[in-house]
Amino acid sequence: MLRMLSEAHGNVVLADDLPAKPVGVMKPGMVEIGAATHDRASRRSPTIRTTEALSRLTAVTATKIRRLAVVAPLGLACLCSGWPASSQVVIGPGDRPETGLQGQTTIEDVVSGRSKLPYHAGVRLVGRTDIWNRGGNLQLSWVDQCAYVSTFKQTGPITANSRSALFLREPAGVAVIDVRDPRAPKPVRLLRDRGSIDAVETMHAIAAPGRKVLVAGAYSGGIAGRGEEDAAWLSIYDASNCLNPKLQSEFKWPANIHNVTISPNGRRVYGTEVVPGLGSGKGGVHVLDISNMKRPRYLGRFGATRPNGLTAGFTPHEVSISRDERRIYAAVIASETGDVPVENGSVYILDNSDIVDGRSQPKMRLVGEAKQGGWHSVVPASINGVPHLVGAAEIGACPGTWPRIINIADEKNPKVVGEFKLQMNIKENCDAIRFTPRKEDPYASFIPIPDITERLGAVASHYNDVDDARNTRLGLFPFFAGGVRIVDLRDPTKPVEVGYYKPGANPDTPLSGNGLNWTQNVTGFNDQVSDGCLSHVRYVPESGHIWFACVTTGFHVVELNPDLRARLGFPTVK
Repeated sequence: MLRMLSEAHGNVVLADDLPAKPVGVMKPGMVEIGAATHDRASRRSPTIRTTEALSRLTAVTATKIRRLAVVAPLGLACLCSGWPASSQVVIGPGDRPETGLQGQTTIEDVVSGRSKLPYHAGVRLVGRTDIWNRGGNLQLSWVDQCAYVSTFKQTGPITANSRSALFLREPAGVAVIDVRDPRAPKPVRLLRDRGSIDAVETMHAIAAPGRKVLVAGAYSGGIAGRGEEDAAWLSIYDASNCLNPKLQSEFKWPANIHNVTISPNGRRVYGTEVVPGLGSGKGGVHVLDISNMKRPRYLGRFGATRPNGLTAGFTPHEVSISRDERRIYAAVIASETGDVPVENGSVYILDNSDIVDGRSQPKMRLVGEAKQGGWHSVVPASINGVPHLVGAAEIGACPGTWPRIINIADEKNPKVVGEFKLQMNIKENCDAIRFTPRKEDPYASFIPIPDITERLGAVASHYNDVDDARNTRLGLFPFFAGGVRIVDLRDPTKPVEVGYYKPGANPDTPLSGNGLNWTQNVTGFNDQVSDGCLSHVRYVPESGHIWFACVTTGFHVVELNPDLRARLGFPTVK
């Protein structure tokens, strides 16, 4: 994630904490104006808050907003323009579906308090922890029945260095979460070493044959102008006892490292250099040998060597690695050659055999490039026995970004064959919610944003994951404030959504998380519009559970509804 600056505050009320109001499939033109909820801060009834807030809207504005919040049953035709053929979500008993367009949080839901409750369909909550209600949660990694969740800092003076007294006073760092009872996950430890205290996206863990490893790095470390306390440190842990990772060593990278990926055998760490590359294409992949975790050995920084022998720097955001480690899949922002598309970047397929075989003067050799494949995140997938990748860019105001499915059966000529969009990734739908406020309107400050889709990254892809890289059926896609979307990938040319889980808003956490839990002063109480879900996502095949983390609501375990599992042909689980 490239840092974003905004304000953020909030408070959570879980759906299961409140009496459920039955919600059926809504008809076109219907609007759900709120469920009963309690405001812990003001202790005033939701009815009073809703009435007061609506009275502050002009009649003209209120009419416009009501007309915009058109709801249609998923899977049926819609009168609004740009409705994608990308949803087969079936609303069942106990579901609490979105009341607007796919991915949208409407202003009615903010005013009524409905947005403080989770939205979900086809998926139900198993368990959750707010991780000491700390906020600022971003990345998720895991080993066995343990989850690791990193944090990032607020904006402002606190970003001066990771060892500041203010930052150290808060529960920042990598939280170790015991998920042996998924109905009641609980944080048990906090890792706060030089790499783990402000890891943000710079974290990965793996359970490999004979070893279990967690690495966490200083996301902002090594950036020019910072002191030694914010050097590019990487903390390396033995996670054999996953509840009590033991620090083995700390390594200081020669440059800022943005994302880290451990090789499948747990013996090498691949780090991406983004700063100060970005548009210049400078940078590359740094490789660290951790065969001996107590004595890591730096192997160097690698550019992409082309068939003509030219090696050029490039700026990868994240890499994934094939099971045999001979292929590196890199989500690329730019290259020194200047031929990477600016908007969505490229996905590089790199031959990594030189490093695997221990050759002298190793190179990473460019095999193929999928232009427009996505510059932020990429993961392998095998769909119907055919090798694919799933890549995407990130952030951007509406229409945002979304995953792309890449066929790599011919590695030299990979092709984007499909994409998955939410309705709020359709430009026409963005245009439909935009209107200019009247200057005399005293509440014009929030009127131009009748929902959060105008905000930077509000409904946009972040990391991409699948249920099983060897036999892929589902895409697991966090969409920032759009929540985690569950997508059927069995036809890679026509991905369709089958479920989603979108946590409610959660004010008043110590670490704000750079505004990724978008707030708006809609009712006079600095309402949080929605939480932001940005982490990697885990599918646990033995239980069917899905793990993910969100900025303020913390760590979640959800599962597909039994009827959806049956429709997808998944085995029954307890």
